[in-house]
Amino acid sequence: MEIDKNKIKSQYLLKGVPVSPGIAISKAFVLRGDLVEIDEIAIEDLKIDTEVQKFKKAVTKAKTELRHLQDKVLHRVGEESAKIFDVHKMFLEDSVIIDETINYIKESQKGADYAFYQVMEKYKNTLYQSDVEIFRGRISDLEDVKKRVIRHIQGDRTEYLDKFTGSAIIVSTDLTPSDAVKLGKHKAFGFATDLGGRTSHVAIMARSMGVPAVVGLRTLSRVIKDDDRIIVDGNLGYVLINPEEATIKYYRELQERFYDIGKQLAGIRDLPCVTTDGKEIELSANLEFSDEVGTTKSYGAKGIGLYRTDYIYLAGEELPSEEEQFTEYQKIAEKIYPESVIIRTMDLGGDKQPKSFLIPPEENPFLGWRAIRISLARPELFKIQLRAILRASSKGNVKLLYPMISSLEEVRECNIALENAKSELRKEGISFDENLDAGVMIEVPSAAVMAYEIAKEVDFLSIGTNDLVQYMLAVDRGNERISYLYKHLNPAVLRIIKQVIQHGHNAGVWVGMCGEMASDPFSTLILLGLDLDEFSVPPNSVPEIKEIIRSTDYHEAVRIADKAMEFEKASDVERFMLKVMRQKFKELNF
Repeated sequence: MEIDKNKIKSQYLLKGVPVSPGIAISKAFVLRGDLVEIDEIAIEDLKIDTEVQKFKKAVTKAKTELRHLQDKVLHRVGEESAKIFDVHKMFLEDSVIIDETINYIKESQKGADYAFYQVMEKYKNTLYQSDVEIFRGRISDLEDVKKRVIRHIQGDRTEYLDKFTGSAIIVSTDLTPSDAVKLGKHKAFGFATDLGGRTSHVAIMARSMGVPAVVGLRTLSRVIKDDDRIIVDGNLGYVLINPEEATIKYYRELQERFYDIGKQLAGIRDLPCVTTDGKEIELSANLEFSDEVGTTKSYGAKGIGLYRTDYIYLAGEELPSEEEQFTEYQKIAEKIYPESVIIRTMDLGGDKQPKSFLIPPEENPFLGWRAIRISLARPELFKIQLRAILRASSKGNVKLLYPMISSLEEVRECNIALENAKSELRKEGISFDENLDAGVMIEVPSAAVMAYEIAKEVDFLSIGTNDLVQYMLAVDRGNERISYLYKHLNPAVLRIIKQVIQHGHNAGVWVGMCGEMASDPFSTLILLGLDLDEFSVPPNSVPEIKEIIRSTDYHEAVRIADKAMEFEKASDVERFMLKVMRQKFKELNF
Protein backbone atom coordinates (compact mmCIF):
# COMPACT_ATOMS: atom_id res chain seq x y z
CA MET A 1 0.00 0.00 0.00
CA GLU A 2 1.84 3.10 -1.26
CA ILE A 3 1.43 6.62 0.17
CA ASP A 4 1.71 10.03 -1.43
CA LYS A 5 4.26 11.95 0.66
CA ASN A 6 3.05 15.22 -0.80
CA LYS A 7 -0.23 14.69 1.04
CA ILE A 8 1.21 14.19 4.52
CA LYS A 9 2.27 17.07 6.75
CA SER A 10 2.88 17.04 10.49
CA GLN A 11 5.06 18.49 13.23
CA TYR A 12 7.32 15.42 13.03
CA LEU A 13 7.52 12.59 10.49
CA LEU A 14 9.64 9.64 11.59
CA LYS A 15 10.47 6.41 9.73
CA GLY A 16 10.92 3.16 11.61
CA VAL A 17 10.43 -0.57 11.13
CA PRO A 18 6.82 -1.64 10.43
CA VAL A 19 6.10 -4.76 12.51
CA SER A 20 2.32 -5.03 12.69
CA PRO A 21 0.07 -3.88 9.83
CA GLY A 22 -2.72 -1.35 9.92
CA ILE A 23 -3.16 2.35 10.62
CA ALA A 24 -3.89 3.87 14.03
CA ILE A 25 -4.93 7.48 14.63
CA SER A 26 -5.27 8.57 18.24
CA LYS A 27 -3.72 10.48 21.13
CA ALA A 28 -0.38 9.30 22.55
CA PHE A 29 0.24 7.79 25.95
CA VAL A 30 3.97 8.17 26.61
CA LEU A 31 5.30 5.42 28.85
CA ARG A 32 8.07 6.84 31.02
CA GLY A 33 10.30 5.28 33.64
CA ASP A 34 12.27 2.99 31.32
CA LEU A 35 15.68 4.38 32.33
CA VAL A 36 17.12 4.52 28.84
CA GLU A 37 17.58 8.28 28.79
CA ILE A 38 19.54 10.09 31.51
CA ASP A 39 19.30 13.80 30.72
CA GLU A 40 21.86 16.33 31.91
CA ILE A 41 19.44 18.90 33.32
CA ALA A 42 20.59 21.91 35.37
CA ILE A 43 18.59 22.53 38.57
CA GLU A 44 17.97 25.70 40.53
CA ASP A 45 19.59 26.34 43.93
CA LEU A 46 16.26 25.89 45.68
CA LYS A 47 15.83 22.40 44.22
CA ILE A 48 19.24 21.00 45.21
CA ASP A 49 18.00 19.73 48.58
CA THR A 50 14.98 18.19 46.85
CA GLU A 51 17.25 16.25 44.49
CA VAL A 52 19.44 15.11 47.38
CA GLN A 53 16.39 13.83 49.27
CA LYS A 54 15.11 12.15 46.11
CA PHE A 55 18.43 10.31 45.83
CA LYS A 56 18.43 9.22 49.50
CA LYS A 57 14.86 7.94 49.26
CA ALA A 58 15.74 6.01 46.09
CA VAL A 59 18.66 4.32 47.86
CA THR A 60 16.40 3.39 50.79
CA LYS A 61 13.77 1.95 48.40
CA ALA A 62 16.45 -0.02 46.55
CA LYS A 63 17.73 -1.49 49.84
CA THR A 64 14.22 -2.55 50.87
CA GLU A 65 13.58 -4.06 47.44
CA LEU A 66 16.85 -6.01 47.59
CA ARG A 67 16.13 -7.27 51.09
CA HIS A 68 12.75 -8.66 50.04
CA LEU A 69 14.26 -10.17 46.90
CA GLN A 70 17.10 -11.78 48.85
CA ASP A 71 14.68 -13.27 51.39
CA LYS A 72 12.57 -14.72 48.59
CA VAL A 73 15.60 -16.24 46.84
CA LEU A 74 16.92 -17.61 50.15
CA HIS A 75 13.71 -19.54 50.83
CA ARG A 76 13.14 -20.72 47.27
CA VAL A 77 16.57 -21.30 45.78
CA GLY A 78 19.01 -21.44 48.67
CA GLU A 79 21.74 -19.57 50.48
CA GLU A 80 24.30 -19.70 47.66
CA SER A 81 22.06 -17.86 45.16
CA ALA A 82 20.92 -15.37 47.80
CA LYS A 83 24.53 -14.34 48.43
CA ILE A 84 24.57 -12.66 45.02
CA PHE A 85 22.72 -9.73 46.57
CA ASP A 86 25.37 -9.14 49.21
CA VAL A 87 27.51 -7.35 46.62
CA HIS A 88 24.52 -5.22 45.54
CA LYS A 89 23.90 -4.20 49.14
CA MET A 90 27.58 -3.37 49.52
CA PHE A 91 27.34 -0.81 46.71
CA LEU A 92 24.20 0.73 48.22
CA GLU A 93 25.82 1.02 51.65
CA ASP A 94 29.13 2.42 50.38
CA SER A 95 29.44 5.82 52.06
CA VAL A 96 31.97 6.99 49.44
CA ILE A 97 29.49 6.42 46.60
CA ILE A 98 26.64 8.02 48.57
CA ASP A 99 28.68 11.10 49.59
CA GLU A 100 30.18 11.50 46.14
CA THR A 101 26.75 11.48 44.52
CA ILE A 102 25.38 14.06 46.97
CA ASN A 103 28.42 16.29 46.39
CA TYR A 104 28.01 15.91 42.62
CA ILE A 105 24.39 17.10 42.87
CA LYS A 106 25.39 20.12 44.95
CA GLU A 107 28.50 21.14 43.03
CA SER A 108 27.33 20.53 39.48
CA GLN A 109 23.68 21.45 40.14
CA LYS A 110 22.50 18.44 38.12
CA GLY A 111 19.62 16.05 38.74
CA ALA A 112 19.97 13.09 41.10
CA ASP A 113 19.66 10.47 38.34
CA TYR A 114 22.38 12.11 36.24
CA ALA A 115 24.68 12.54 39.25
CA PHE A 116 24.35 8.91 40.38
CA TYR A 117 24.81 7.69 36.81
CA GLN A 118 28.08 9.65 36.44
CA VAL A 119 29.47 8.44 39.77
CA MET A 120 28.65 4.80 39.02
CA GLU A 121 30.11 5.07 35.52
CA LYS A 122 33.38 6.27 37.04
CA TYR A 123 33.57 3.23 39.29
CA LYS A 124 32.55 0.95 36.45
CA ASN A 125 35.47 2.22 34.35
CA THR A 126 37.79 1.58 37.29
CA LEU A 127 36.58 -2.02 37.48
CA TYR A 128 37.02 -2.44 33.72
CA GLN A 129 40.66 -1.37 33.96
CA SER A 130 41.44 -3.65 36.89
CA ASP A 131 43.75 -6.63 36.37
CA VAL A 132 41.95 -8.52 39.13
CA GLU A 133 39.32 -10.81 37.61
CA ILE A 134 37.01 -10.75 40.63
CA PHE A 135 36.75 -6.95 40.36
CA ARG A 136 35.86 -7.09 36.66
CA GLY A 137 33.23 -9.66 37.60
CA ARG A 138 31.48 -7.04 39.76
CA ILE A 139 30.58 -4.86 36.75
CA SER A 140 27.21 -6.53 36.18
CA ASP A 141 26.38 -6.13 39.89
CA LEU A 142 27.22 -2.43 39.69
CA GLU A 143 25.05 -2.05 36.57
CA ASP A 144 22.10 -3.68 38.32
CA VAL A 145 22.42 -1.36 41.32
CA LYS A 146 22.78 1.67 39.08
CA LYS A 147 19.59 0.86 37.16
CA ARG A 148 17.69 -0.05 40.32
CA VAL A 149 18.43 3.29 42.05
CA ILE A 150 17.82 5.37 38.92
CA ARG A 151 14.50 3.60 38.42
CA HIS A 152 13.42 4.75 41.89
CA ILE A 153 14.69 8.29 41.28
CA GLN A 154 12.80 8.62 38.01
CA GLY A 155 9.69 6.81 39.19
CA ASP A 156 8.81 3.16 38.93
CA ARG A 157 7.61 2.18 35.45
CA THR A 158 4.72 0.30 37.04
CA GLU A 159 3.25 3.60 38.20
CA TYR A 160 3.06 4.79 34.59
CA LEU A 161 1.61 1.50 33.36
CA ASP A 162 -1.13 1.68 35.99
CA LYS A 163 -2.19 5.08 34.59
CA PHE A 164 -2.98 3.56 31.19
CA THR A 165 -6.61 2.55 30.89
CA GLY A 166 -6.80 2.16 27.11
CA SER A 167 -7.92 4.24 24.12
CA ALA A 168 -4.50 5.55 23.12
CA ILE A 169 -1.34 4.68 21.20
CA ILE A 170 1.49 3.55 23.48
CA VAL A 171 4.78 5.38 22.90
CA SER A 172 7.92 4.22 24.70
CA THR A 173 11.64 3.77 24.37
CA ASP A 174 10.99 0.03 24.51
CA LEU A 175 8.47 -2.44 25.89
CA THR A 176 9.45 -5.51 27.90
CA PRO A 177 7.54 -8.80 28.14
CA SER A 178 6.47 -7.77 31.66
CA ASP A 179 4.98 -4.59 30.20
CA ALA A 180 3.13 -6.80 27.74
CA VAL A 181 1.41 -8.62 30.58
CA LYS A 182 0.05 -5.38 32.02
CA LEU A 183 -0.82 -3.79 28.68
CA GLY A 184 -2.56 -6.97 27.55
CA LYS A 185 -5.35 -6.14 30.01
CA HIS A 186 -6.21 -2.90 28.21
CA LYS A 187 -6.95 -1.96 24.61
CA ALA A 188 -4.09 -0.02 23.08
CA PHE A 189 -4.79 1.33 19.59
CA GLY A 190 -1.17 0.85 18.53
CA PHE A 191 2.48 0.88 19.58
CA ALA A 192 5.46 3.04 18.62
CA THR A 193 8.90 2.55 20.21
CA ASP A 194 12.42 3.94 19.83
CA LEU A 195 14.03 0.51 20.00
CA GLY A 196 13.20 -2.94 18.67
CA GLY A 197 13.14 -5.01 15.51
CA ARG A 198 10.70 -7.21 13.57
CA THR A 199 10.82 -10.00 16.14
CA SER A 200 11.11 -7.94 19.34
CA HIS A 201 8.47 -8.63 21.98
CA VAL A 202 6.49 -5.47 21.29
CA ALA A 203 6.24 -6.62 17.64
CA ILE A 204 5.02 -10.07 18.66
CA MET A 205 2.53 -8.61 21.12
CA ALA A 206 1.18 -6.07 18.62
CA ARG A 207 0.57 -8.73 15.97
CA SER A 208 -1.07 -10.95 18.57
CA MET A 209 -3.40 -8.12 19.61
CA GLY A 210 -4.03 -7.14 15.99
CA VAL A 211 -2.96 -3.51 16.39
CA PRO A 212 -0.57 -1.44 14.21
CA ALA A 213 3.00 -1.00 15.44
CA VAL A 214 6.23 0.65 14.35
CA VAL A 215 9.54 0.14 16.18
CA GLY A 216 13.14 1.37 15.79
CA LEU A 217 12.07 5.04 15.71
CA ARG A 218 15.10 6.09 17.83
CA THR A 219 14.01 9.59 18.91
CA LEU A 220 10.22 9.37 19.08
CA SER A 221 9.87 9.31 22.89
CA ARG A 222 12.00 12.48 23.16
CA VAL A 223 9.89 14.63 20.85
CA ILE A 224 6.38 13.56 21.84
CA LYS A 225 4.16 14.46 24.79
CA ASP A 226 1.13 12.81 26.35
CA ASP A 227 -2.07 13.54 24.41
CA ASP A 228 -0.26 14.65 21.22
CA ARG A 229 -2.22 13.46 18.19
CA ILE A 230 -0.31 10.66 16.47
CA ILE A 231 -0.65 8.47 13.40
CA VAL A 232 1.04 5.05 13.33
CA ASP A 233 1.35 3.52 9.87
CA GLY A 234 2.16 -0.13 10.57
CA ASN A 235 2.16 -0.93 6.85
CA LEU A 236 5.07 1.28 5.83
CA GLY A 237 6.66 2.24 9.13
CA TYR A 238 5.77 5.95 9.37
CA VAL A 239 4.81 7.79 12.55
CA LEU A 240 3.40 11.31 12.36
CA ILE A 241 3.08 13.62 15.37
CA ASN A 242 0.40 16.33 15.41
CA PRO A 243 -0.56 15.89 11.74
CA GLU A 244 -2.56 18.51 9.89
CA GLU A 245 -6.27 17.87 9.34
CA ALA A 246 -5.74 17.18 5.64
CA THR A 247 -3.16 14.52 6.57
CA ILE A 248 -5.57 12.92 9.04
CA LYS A 249 -8.25 12.82 6.34
CA TYR A 250 -5.82 11.21 3.89
CA TYR A 251 -4.85 8.54 6.41
CA ARG A 252 -8.51 7.88 7.26
CA GLU A 253 -8.97 7.00 3.57
CA LEU A 254 -5.96 4.63 3.69
CA GLN A 255 -7.37 3.15 6.90
CA GLU A 256 -10.66 2.47 5.11
CA ARG A 257 -8.85 0.76 2.21
CA PHE A 258 -6.97 -1.46 4.66
CA TYR A 259 -10.24 -2.28 6.41
CA ASP A 260 -11.86 -3.20 3.07
CA ILE A 261 -9.07 -5.72 2.35
CA GLY A 262 -9.69 -7.19 5.81
CA LYS A 263 -13.42 -7.55 5.08
CA GLN A 264 -12.63 -9.22 1.77
CA LEU A 265 -10.34 -11.75 3.48
CA ALA A 266 -12.89 -12.39 6.23
CA GLY A 267 -15.02 -14.17 3.63
CA ILE A 268 -12.64 -17.15 3.60
CA ARG A 269 -12.60 -17.57 7.40
CA ASP A 270 -14.46 -20.89 7.43
CA LEU A 271 -12.91 -22.29 4.25
CA PRO A 272 -10.21 -24.96 4.45
CA CYS A 273 -6.55 -24.07 3.97
CA VAL A 274 -5.86 -26.10 0.86
CA THR A 275 -3.98 -25.35 -2.37
CA THR A 276 -5.77 -25.25 -5.74
CA ASP A 277 -4.50 -28.76 -6.50
CA GLY A 278 -5.69 -30.21 -3.19
CA LYS A 279 -2.69 -30.12 -0.82
CA GLU A 280 -3.92 -29.48 2.72
CA ILE A 281 -1.91 -27.20 5.01
CA GLU A 282 -2.39 -26.80 8.76
CA LEU A 283 -2.83 -23.09 9.51
CA SER A 284 -2.98 -22.33 13.22
CA ALA A 285 -2.44 -19.31 15.47
CA ASN A 286 0.14 -18.19 18.00
CA LEU A 287 -1.31 -17.28 21.40
CA GLU A 288 0.05 -15.02 24.14
CA PHE A 289 -2.88 -14.86 26.58
CA SER A 290 -5.71 -17.30 27.25
CA ASP A 291 -8.30 -14.56 26.72
CA GLU A 292 -7.33 -14.40 23.03
CA VAL A 293 -8.67 -17.86 22.12
CA GLY A 294 -11.88 -16.31 20.81
CA THR A 295 -9.84 -13.99 18.58
CA THR A 296 -7.93 -16.88 17.03
CA LYS A 297 -11.22 -18.58 16.16
CA SER A 298 -12.72 -15.42 14.69
CA TYR A 299 -9.87 -15.20 12.16
CA GLY A 300 -10.35 -18.81 11.06
CA ALA A 301 -7.27 -20.40 12.60
CA LYS A 302 -7.29 -24.17 12.97
CA GLY A 303 -6.13 -24.61 16.53
CA ILE A 304 -3.20 -23.02 18.35
CA GLY A 305 0.24 -23.84 17.00
CA LEU A 306 2.11 -22.08 19.79
CA TYR A 307 0.94 -21.06 23.24
CA ARG A 308 3.71 -19.14 25.01
CA THR A 309 3.51 -19.90 28.73
CA ASP A 310 6.16 -17.30 29.66
CA TYR A 311 3.58 -14.69 30.56
CA ILE A 312 2.18 -16.83 33.36
CA TYR A 313 5.57 -16.53 35.04
CA LEU A 314 5.95 -12.82 34.26
CA ALA A 315 2.51 -11.79 35.51
CA GLY A 316 3.09 -11.92 39.26
CA GLU A 317 5.53 -11.73 42.12
CA GLU A 318 5.18 -15.44 42.95
CA LEU A 319 5.85 -18.56 40.92
CA PRO A 320 2.60 -19.93 39.44
CA SER A 321 1.48 -23.09 41.22
CA GLU A 322 0.62 -26.33 39.45
CA GLU A 323 -3.07 -25.64 40.05
CA GLU A 324 -2.86 -22.12 38.60
CA GLN A 325 -1.09 -23.39 35.52
CA PHE A 326 -3.46 -26.32 35.09
CA THR A 327 -6.47 -23.99 35.27
CA GLU A 328 -4.97 -21.74 32.59
CA TYR A 329 -3.98 -24.56 30.23
CA GLN A 330 -7.26 -26.40 30.67
CA LYS A 331 -9.23 -23.24 29.89
CA ILE A 332 -7.42 -22.91 26.56
CA ALA A 333 -7.70 -26.61 25.70
CA GLU A 334 -11.46 -26.60 26.37
CA LYS A 335 -12.09 -23.37 24.44
CA ILE A 336 -10.20 -24.53 21.34
CA TYR A 337 -11.53 -28.14 21.41
CA PRO A 338 -11.73 -30.20 19.22
CA GLU A 339 -8.78 -28.41 17.60
CA SER A 340 -5.41 -28.83 19.27
CA VAL A 341 -3.16 -26.49 21.24
CA ILE A 342 0.63 -26.80 21.35
CA ILE A 343 1.85 -25.61 24.76
CA ARG A 344 5.48 -24.51 24.88
CA THR A 345 7.23 -24.90 28.21
CA MET A 346 8.55 -21.68 29.72
CA ASP A 347 11.07 -19.69 27.69
CA LEU A 348 12.35 -17.31 30.37
CA GLY A 349 15.72 -15.58 30.47
CA GLY A 350 17.16 -13.18 27.90
CA ASP A 351 14.91 -10.13 28.16
CA LYS A 352 12.16 -12.08 29.96
CA GLN A 353 13.11 -11.65 33.60
CA PRO A 354 10.51 -12.90 36.09
CA LYS A 355 10.17 -11.39 39.54
CA SER A 356 9.35 -14.77 41.04
CA PHE A 357 12.84 -16.26 40.89
CA LEU A 358 16.36 -15.07 40.26
CA ILE A 359 18.08 -15.29 36.89
CA PRO A 360 21.57 -13.96 37.66
CA PRO A 361 22.89 -11.10 35.46
CA GLU A 362 24.84 -12.43 32.48
CA GLU A 363 27.12 -10.88 29.90
CA ASN A 364 25.23 -12.55 27.01
CA PRO A 365 21.76 -13.40 28.38
CA PHE A 366 20.38 -14.55 25.00
CA LEU A 367 23.16 -17.12 24.88
CA GLY A 368 22.96 -17.92 28.55
CA TRP A 369 20.72 -19.50 31.18
CA ARG A 370 17.32 -19.46 29.55
CA ALA A 371 14.38 -21.57 28.40
CA ILE A 372 14.94 -25.33 28.59
CA ARG A 373 18.30 -24.77 30.30
CA ILE A 374 16.48 -23.28 33.29
CA SER A 375 13.87 -26.05 33.25
CA LEU A 376 16.47 -28.81 33.29
CA ALA A 377 18.53 -27.05 35.97
CA ARG A 378 15.41 -26.57 38.12
CA PRO A 379 13.72 -30.01 37.89
CA GLU A 380 11.06 -29.22 40.53
CA LEU A 381 10.01 -26.14 38.56
CA PHE A 382 9.93 -28.16 35.33
CA LYS A 383 7.95 -30.99 36.93
CA ILE A 384 5.24 -28.62 38.13
CA GLN A 385 4.76 -27.28 34.60
CA LEU A 386 4.84 -30.72 32.99
CA ARG A 387 2.26 -32.04 35.45
CA ALA A 388 -0.02 -29.06 34.77
CA ILE A 389 0.24 -29.54 31.00
CA LEU A 390 -0.40 -33.29 31.28
CA ARG A 391 -3.45 -32.75 33.49
CA ALA A 392 -4.86 -30.33 30.91
CA SER A 393 -4.38 -32.92 28.15
CA SER A 394 -7.15 -35.30 29.25
CA LYS A 395 -9.35 -34.46 26.21
CA GLY A 396 -6.53 -35.46 23.85
CA ASN A 397 -6.07 -32.10 22.10
CA VAL A 398 -2.90 -30.87 23.87
CA LYS A 399 0.63 -31.16 22.52
CA LEU A 400 3.88 -30.25 24.29
CA LEU A 401 6.81 -28.25 22.91
CA TYR A 402 10.36 -27.92 24.29
CA PRO A 403 12.09 -24.57 23.49
CA MET A 404 15.76 -23.67 22.96
CA ILE A 405 16.96 -27.24 22.49
CA SER A 406 20.60 -27.31 21.41
CA SER A 407 21.51 -31.00 21.74
CA LEU A 408 20.13 -34.51 21.56
CA GLU A 409 21.02 -35.02 25.24
CA GLU A 410 18.63 -32.22 26.24
CA VAL A 411 15.76 -33.83 24.30
CA ARG A 412 16.32 -37.09 26.10
CA GLU A 413 16.50 -35.35 29.49
CA CYS A 414 13.19 -33.61 28.72
CA ASN A 415 11.52 -36.86 27.74
CA ILE A 416 12.74 -38.54 30.93
CA ALA A 417 11.28 -35.66 32.96
CA LEU A 418 8.01 -36.04 31.06
CA GLU A 419 7.86 -39.78 31.74
CA ASN A 420 8.57 -39.18 35.44
CA ALA A 421 5.70 -36.66 35.59
CA LYS A 422 3.40 -39.16 33.88
CA SER A 423 4.41 -41.87 36.35
CA GLU A 424 3.57 -39.62 39.31
CA LEU A 425 0.15 -38.77 37.91
CA ARG A 426 -0.63 -42.44 37.27
CA LYS A 427 0.20 -43.30 40.88
CA GLU A 428 -2.07 -40.48 42.06
CA GLY A 429 -4.90 -41.66 39.82
CA ILE A 430 -4.98 -38.38 37.86
CA SER A 431 -6.05 -38.70 34.23
CA PHE A 432 -4.06 -37.34 31.27
CA ASP A 433 -3.49 -38.14 27.61
CA GLU A 434 -1.16 -41.16 27.58
CA ASN A 435 -0.44 -40.50 23.89
CA LEU A 436 0.36 -36.80 24.26
CA ASP A 437 2.66 -35.65 21.43
CA ALA A 438 5.92 -33.93 22.40
CA GLY A 439 7.91 -31.81 19.97
CA VAL A 440 11.05 -29.71 19.79
CA MET A 441 11.51 -26.13 18.67
CA ILE A 442 14.30 -25.92 16.12
CA GLU A 443 15.71 -22.47 16.84
CA VAL A 444 19.39 -23.15 17.54
CA PRO A 445 21.72 -23.95 14.59
CA SER A 446 23.11 -27.05 16.33
CA ALA A 447 19.56 -28.45 16.62
CA ALA A 448 18.90 -27.64 12.96
CA VAL A 449 22.00 -29.59 11.93
CA MET A 450 20.93 -32.53 14.14
CA ALA A 451 17.26 -32.31 13.14
CA TYR A 452 17.11 -35.89 11.82
CA GLU A 453 18.43 -37.39 15.04
CA ILE A 454 16.24 -35.12 17.18
CA ALA A 455 13.14 -35.90 15.10
CA LYS A 456 13.55 -39.62 15.87
CA GLU A 457 13.12 -38.82 19.58
CA VAL A 458 9.88 -36.76 19.29
CA ASP A 459 6.55 -36.52 17.48
CA PHE A 460 7.03 -33.27 15.57
CA LEU A 461 9.39 -30.35 14.93
CA SER A 462 8.46 -26.66 15.04
CA ILE A 463 10.89 -24.18 13.49
CA GLY A 464 11.29 -21.03 15.62
CA THR A 465 12.69 -18.58 13.11
CA ASN A 466 12.89 -15.61 15.48
CA ASP A 467 15.90 -17.07 17.28
CA LEU A 468 17.11 -19.32 14.48
CA VAL A 469 17.68 -16.32 12.19
CA GLN A 470 19.28 -14.39 15.06
CA TYR A 471 21.77 -17.15 15.80
CA MET A 472 22.39 -18.11 12.16
CA LEU A 473 23.25 -14.54 11.16
CA ALA A 474 24.76 -13.38 14.50
CA VAL A 475 22.28 -10.48 14.58
CA ASP A 476 20.57 -9.31 17.78
CA ARG A 477 16.93 -9.34 16.69
CA GLY A 478 16.04 -6.48 19.03
CA ASN A 479 18.82 -4.12 17.92
CA GLU A 480 17.43 -1.50 15.56
CA ARG A 481 20.94 -0.45 14.45
CA ILE A 482 21.55 -3.77 12.73
CA SER A 483 17.98 -4.72 11.92
CA TYR A 484 18.82 -4.37 8.22
CA LEU A 485 20.93 -7.54 8.60
CA TYR A 486 18.09 -9.56 10.15
CA LYS A 487 16.59 -11.16 7.04
CA HIS A 488 14.78 -14.48 7.13
CA LEU A 489 14.99 -14.66 3.33
CA ASN A 490 18.77 -14.85 3.61
CA PRO A 491 19.87 -17.84 1.47
CA ALA A 492 21.67 -19.40 4.47
CA VAL A 493 18.41 -19.34 6.45
CA LEU A 494 16.39 -20.79 3.55
CA ARG A 495 18.87 -23.63 3.12
CA ILE A 496 18.81 -24.59 6.79
CA ILE A 497 14.98 -24.49 6.83
CA LYS A 498 14.86 -26.77 3.78
CA GLN A 499 17.26 -29.14 5.52
CA VAL A 500 15.18 -29.23 8.73
CA ILE A 501 11.97 -29.98 6.81
CA GLN A 502 13.63 -32.77 4.85
CA HIS A 503 15.22 -34.27 7.98
CA GLY A 504 11.90 -34.21 9.83
CA HIS A 505 10.06 -35.92 6.98
CA ASN A 506 12.83 -38.50 6.55
CA ALA A 507 12.46 -39.32 10.27
CA GLY A 508 8.68 -39.69 9.85
CA VAL A 509 7.42 -36.58 11.69
CA TRP A 510 5.58 -33.48 10.57
CA VAL A 511 7.33 -30.08 10.57
CA GLY A 512 5.73 -26.74 11.39
CA MET A 513 6.90 -23.19 11.83
CA CYS A 514 5.83 -20.92 14.68
CA GLY A 515 8.34 -18.09 14.14
CA GLU A 516 7.40 -14.75 12.63
CA MET A 517 8.66 -15.84 9.20
CA ALA A 518 5.55 -18.02 8.95
CA SER A 519 3.38 -14.89 8.92
CA ASP A 520 5.41 -13.04 6.27
CA PRO A 521 3.41 -13.22 3.02
CA PHE A 522 6.62 -12.94 0.99
CA SER A 523 7.82 -16.20 2.58
CA THR A 524 4.56 -18.16 2.26
CA LEU A 525 5.04 -19.55 -1.23
CA ILE A 526 8.67 -20.49 -0.52
CA LEU A 527 7.73 -22.34 2.68
CA LEU A 528 4.82 -24.02 0.91
CA GLY A 529 7.16 -25.12 -1.87
CA LEU A 530 9.69 -26.44 0.66
CA ASP A 531 6.89 -28.74 1.92
CA LEU A 532 6.26 -27.15 5.33
CA ASP A 533 3.32 -28.96 6.92
CA GLU A 534 2.06 -26.34 9.36
CA PHE A 535 2.10 -22.54 9.64
CA SER A 536 1.44 -21.00 13.06
CA VAL A 537 0.97 -17.23 12.81
CA PRO A 538 -0.47 -14.28 14.74
CA PRO A 539 -4.29 -14.47 14.56
CA ASN A 540 -4.72 -11.42 12.34
CA SER A 541 -2.27 -12.90 9.78
CA VAL A 542 -4.35 -16.05 9.29
CA PRO A 543 -6.72 -14.69 6.55
CA GLU A 544 -3.92 -13.31 4.36
CA ILE A 545 -1.76 -16.44 4.59
CA LYS A 546 -4.82 -18.62 3.92
CA GLU A 547 -5.74 -16.56 0.85
CA ILE A 548 -2.21 -16.95 -0.57
CA ILE A 549 -2.19 -20.71 -0.02
CA ARG A 550 -5.74 -21.21 -1.35
CA SER A 551 -4.87 -19.27 -4.52
CA THR A 552 -1.76 -21.29 -5.34
CA ASP A 553 -1.01 -24.58 -7.02
CA TYR A 554 1.41 -26.57 -4.83
CA HIS A 555 3.63 -27.50 -7.77
CA GLU A 556 3.82 -23.82 -8.74
CA ALA A 557 5.01 -23.09 -5.18
CA VAL A 558 7.69 -25.76 -5.55
CA ARG A 559 8.96 -24.02 -8.70
CA ILE A 560 8.97 -20.65 -6.92
CA ALA A 561 10.86 -22.12 -3.94
CA ASP A 562 13.40 -23.78 -6.24
CA LYS A 563 14.01 -20.46 -7.99
CA ALA A 564 14.32 -18.58 -4.69
CA MET A 565 16.90 -21.11 -3.50
CA GLU A 566 19.14 -20.26 -6.46
CA PHE A 567 19.81 -16.68 -5.34
CA GLU A 568 22.97 -15.80 -3.40
CA LYS A 569 21.71 -12.63 -1.63
CA ALA A 570 18.68 -11.88 0.54
CA SER A 571 17.97 -8.73 -1.48
CA ASP A 572 17.68 -10.81 -4.67
CA VAL A 573 15.24 -13.22 -3.00
CA GLU A 574 13.19 -10.26 -1.71
CA ARG A 575 13.05 -8.59 -5.16
CA PHE A 576 12.03 -11.87 -6.77
CA MET A 577 9.25 -12.51 -4.24
CA LEU A 578 7.98 -8.92 -4.48
CA LYS A 579 7.61 -9.36 -8.23
CA VAL A 580 5.86 -12.73 -7.78
CA MET A 581 3.44 -11.41 -5.14
CA ARG A 582 2.52 -8.27 -7.08
CA GLN A 583 1.76 -10.34 -10.17
CA LYS A 584 -0.28 -13.00 -8.37
CA PHE A 585 -2.08 -10.96 -5.68
CA LYS A 586 -2.87 -7.49 -7.05
CA GLU A 587 -5.89 -7.18 -4.74
CA LEU A 588 -3.71 -7.47 -1.61
CA ASN A 589 -1.72 -4.28 -2.44
CA PHE A 590 1.82 -5.65 -2.11
